[in-house]
Amino acid sequence: MGRFKSSKPRRDRQQAPEQRFHIDNRAVSQAEILAHGEHLSNSVDDHGRLLYMNTPSLGLGQVATGIDPNTGAVQTTDREDPMPVALFEPERAMMSRLRGGVPKEIQVEGAISAGMRRFPDVIADLRTIPGWTLHRLDDDRLELRSPDGGVYSRIAVPASPGWYSAALHHRYVVCFYGPQLGVRTPPGSTPAQYTDAKRLEEFRTARGRGLVAGGIIAYHNNR
Repeated sequence: MGRFKSSKPRRDRQQAPEQRFHIDNRAVSQAEILAHGEHLSNSVDDHGRLLYMNTPSLGLGQVATGIDPNTGAVQTTDREDPMPVALFEPERAMMSRLRGGVPKEIQVEGAISAGMRRFPDVIADLRTIPGWTLHRLDDDRLELRSPDGGVYSRIAVPASPGWYSAALHHRYVVCFYGPQLGVRTPPGSTPAQYTDAKRLEEFRTARGRGLVAGGIIAYHNNR
């Protein structure tokens, strides 16, 4: 199953259709943008990284697990294995904007409409997302599946025994989905130049633009 179903855009009488739609800053027709959207919706193989909540490029710290009733102190997972994180970055972004509105990424909005939560920049509320699951396949790829059982995103990442152990321990993984998570090295840069600080800057910028969906997802080891 794809990530979303393309809806037919309304015709703008003030502007020709070929001027309303663009792919890589190239004006295209309505038919071409719909075909491109269909291709994106059926392409689930994306880019990814396996991290932990305390990884510097995320700047998140630890997941709060509760509050001590006697002291009022926030309890976290500091004393346990670090909470594992999986990043799912689609190959292409697909932006949309209604007249007078702000730009939105359709694939991120699809994840949110299916139950994931938008992960903003200032105050972020990470919660368990019912119905969504993360599956480790026989070949070590990871599939992020939506409540209807469809594969929303799939990533191939280097094997990480410690990460898998943490995922089994917690039985949940913090998953983020969006086009700018700090996964891929930007054009004109090298992996060495793309430091944790620059990855963190990209992640925070995306959060501020509303381009990140996230949640705590149940983990299934299918090996």
